[in-house]
Amino acid sequence: MRFFIHSGNHNNSNGIGDTVMLLKNALQDCGHQACISHRIEPGAVNLVLEHFIEERHLRALLEGHAAGARFILIGTEPIIGGTFNGGIESRHWHYGNRDYWKLRFDAFKVAVNLAEAVWVLAESMVPAYAETFPQLPVRFLPHGWVDHFATVRQRPEAERDIDFYFSGSLTEHRQGILQALARDHVVVHNDQNTPEYLRQDHLSRAKVCLSLRLSEGNRIPSVSRMHFHLQNRSFLVHEAYELPCPLDPFVLAAKTEDLVPWALAALQLPNRREIADGVHEQFKAALPMTRLLPPLLDEALQRLDGPLARAA
Repeated sequence: MRFFIHSGNHNNSNGIGDTVMLLKNALQDCGHQACISHRIEPGAVNLVLEHFIEERHLRALLEGHAAGARFILIGTEPIIGGTFNGGIESRHWHYGNRDYWKLRFDAFKVAVNLAEAVWVLAESMVPAYAETFPQLPVRFLPHGWVDHFATVRQRPEAERDIDFYFSGSLTEHRQGILQALARDHVVVHNDQNTPEYLRQDHLSRAKVCLSLRLSEGNRIPSVSRMHFHLQNRSFLVHEAYELPCPLDPFVLAAKTEDLVPWALAALQLPNRREIADGVHEQFKAALPMTRLLPPLLDEALQRLDGPLARAA
């Protein structure tokens, strides 16, 4: 079957690239055709990552649905306090913008009425979504191994001149950790505006990559970040979260108070590359998307009627 991964509602943002490629390659690994489209494709199943903040974003869904498009929505943000990201980090210019998150959540509630299913990016997000949207199946989108995902050409150890690397929004909590490491070491930070060619080069030169919590109160791990580093064989030090994640067995996790000393100790390990390669192979064997994705697809496709259901 042919699927379209819709990207038009993200206005050419770099931030969705890793999730888009996970979806595309997972669908292809499972024997389907997968295309990325900046427009809604009528008469087809469209996978749409949540981000409806302009009227035209919802209008495209409504017009597409009228023309026969069907939708699987990907929920990217946790529902907290009746909205997206409620109180998750009140001091940050973006995450503390309550009006923005309410607008985005209210628009998502409209989009849900057009969908066949909602898939979310973290297992711990399922209960809140299922309670809010009982009319649809809400499922965790597993982040397993897929073919043709890795993009980083890992350099020999002698060519690595970046001690610590982190990519993500620079909140107060994350700044504190990075500043502590930067006192005596080379630390590089990328955000969603970093060109992809620069991110690729930084990653290839990094000795230790970091997965950091958004804030002290953030309980939900960034599965997408962990998945990206596992696929690309990064050596990753992960700040432990309160809630579990299926990728936990494959990363080196440290409590917040231990993170800096653990990261510094990791820098001294002589076999970081062997460790990173080893956990990648364990991850690949344990969590292939060819096993994890089909049950979600089967459930969503069963809700389709007419030609799409017969084609599936």
